[in-house]
Amino acid sequence: LAPVGSRDQASGKLTERFGRDGDAARGRRLEEASIQQVHVGFDGPGRALVTYATAARGVPSQVTYWAAGADAKTTASGTVSTYTTYMCPMNRALRFPSMGNTPVSSSTLASFVNTSVYLPKDSESYVYIATPEEAWGKLERMCVTYKNPLAYYESPYIHTVLLDGLHPGVTYSYRIADQAKQYSFKSPPASGETNADKPFKLGVWADVGLTNVSSTNMKQLLASDPDLLLLAGDMTFADGWSARSDKFGVLMEPLLSRIGSLSVVGDHEVSMGRYNGLTWMKRYPVPWKSSGSENPMWYSFEAGLLHIVGLPGMYSRTDASSPQYLWLKSDLAKVNRSKTPWVIVQYSTPWYNSNEAHTGVAIPMQKDMEDLFYEHGVDLVFNGHIHSYERTHRVYGGRLDTCGPTHIVMGNGGNYEGPDTTWIDPQPEWSAFREASFGTGVLTVHNSSHAQWEWRRAACARDGSSKGGPPGANRFVPTYAAETCATERDTSAQRSEPVDTVMLVRNPYACGNQAVGAELPANSYPWWGYLVTALLMIGLQVGGVLLACFLSGDRRKSRRMLRAASASNGASESEE
Repeated sequence: LAPVGSRDQASGKLTERFGRDGDAARGRRLEEASIQQVHVGFDGPGRALVTYATAARGVPSQVTYWAAGADAKTTASGTVSTYTTYMCPMNRALRFPSMGNTPVSSSTLASFVNTSVYLPKDSESYVYIATPEEAWGKLERMCVTYKNPLAYYESPYIHTVLLDGLHPGVTYSYRIADQAKQYSFKSPPASGETNADKPFKLGVWADVGLTNVSSTNMKQLLASDPDLLLLAGDMTFADGWSARSDKFGVLMEPLLSRIGSLSVVGDHEVSMGRYNGLTWMKRYPVPWKSSGSENPMWYSFEAGLLHIVGLPGMYSRTDASSPQYLWLKSDLAKVNRSKTPWVIVQYSTPWYNSNEAHTGVAIPMQKDMEDLFYEHGVDLVFNGHIHSYERTHRVYGGRLDTCGPTHIVMGNGGNYEGPDTTWIDPQPEWSAFREASFGTGVLTVHNSSHAQWEWRRAACARDGSSKGGPPGANRFVPTYAAETCATERDTSAQRSEPVDTVMLVRNPYACGNQAVGAELPANSYPWWGYLVTALLMIGLQVGGVLLACFLSGDRRKSRRMLRAASASNGASESEE
């Protein structure tokens, strides 16, 4: 890796701090390693997916793997594919087509673009259109003409190999094709499996990109040694310059080749660059088929005490008749809380966000799905999109609710757009902690009722706007004194706090929605148990008094103390 600090030719913004030397405009012209961008994902119980990229066509799609310390090895073969993307967001021929093609009418387009019919004016996504013809002017046009041969990006050869028959909680070593280099990863625990001596750890981040801060966060996650990794959308920030996807894979290989990960799409995978999720689907496969999904963008996976759901959220329909909603409803109904009591959902754009950036964007999804989340007792929601960190208390319908989910925004992964520093004042009652610095999070699951959450700062940002530079250049400069720094312009009350930690507690006896799908044991302490305990406590108290007085030889005093103790217990019982 070479620190290149290159600038985007179109905007002048700092786009990445790490990259490979050589031609970055063509994915197949990868000049260093013949095998790179190694990533481990999962495809259901006992099945892992290894993906990697090669410059040459003839490299085998093959992985040899074995349990650490074992002699027996298994070799699996897979598939190889490439893909092409076009660096253009829109085509005017949709409006004025030729050759008899049906046009997109202004009124049809306006029905999508005009968000004023369902969003409040203070939403960043609010767009008002007076006449249908105005809809075309609201579109963004940043096309490279199709006549330019450089407008098309060709990916390297993307290999995908399924490793089957894995045992849960076992470390596996693996080699790719004929490469001498050896990698390793640990398979997740089986559904319902727990280990009190080594609690399951889940690493979480989002909105990562390609900067020095991205690299710092990657190293921090690697050092925390999680058992599984979640990435809640907006991974590479390729944003139409597709070769950045290759650079991201190279930069993140030390982490993603070692820790199995599950990700979801954000706007930078779907709309930015008009990828429609293609790059993400090819490079970072998820267990959608094994979880009964009809679409790679939504899936579920179980590991230990966790049932994890990944959704595209607002980047696909969310109404009650949509495929995403119907699948989610079915999936949540099947959760066995006796085996996987913790239900976690990740999607990119948050419902609960007290930052001034992207306010109200996910209101339609929230209206469609929040009741469903609550009905099935979702415990934790991980999001990104907002370039800051925020954790809520348990909340439902905009109000504190001990039976609602905790929402955590992890959009501080380090991307080149910098932090979102301005917060709504006053801080809403549901917002527990918020800070516009960079960091990562780890959830340590101790048992069916307790899990420790910790967000740890990795870097801050100072204002670099006085440094000059081309128009549109990023005004923030990172600083790495994580224990003592604070991000400039951060208006949050917690801006100087390097760590946010909290013990999350589930109580299905008090919250019936958290017990959906579980056979709860009868309350282990029935009413008569409390009575017996009370009588024993009274007996111990009285006996202690009598024994003390007897040993002191003062029988008259013992009778007085006995009467006082009896009176005290009687008063206590009447208060209860």
